[in-house]
Amino acid sequence: VEPLCLVEAKVIGVMRMLDQGEGDDKIIAVANNDMSVSHYTDIKELPEHLLQQVHRFFEDYKKMEKKKVEVLEFLGHQEAWRIVEESIKLYRKDFGGEEKSE
Repeated sequence: VEPLCLVEAKVIGVMRMLDQGEGDDKIIAVANNDMSVSHYTDIKELPEHLLQQVHRFFEDYKKMEKKKVEVLEFLGHQEAWRIVEESIKLYRKDFGGEEKSE
């Protein structure tokens, strides 16, 4: 995938992790128009070795930055969508012109 291009994707799960002690959820999605992955609807359907590769990638790339991360768990598409919807609400509250309540 070229940098800065848009890819129509389907949310299938979330990887929950701690980055420097703070929660940092990573939404896992598959490209809708890629026949090799578009049939997946939930992260539980992915091959175990692929989840291990994703897990390892996120642990290792932060080590190069001398930062500590901990991958906690992978959760399915329902939890991922809950997080996406919550993030949209927070974005709209902070940047979308809606009244802030504090």
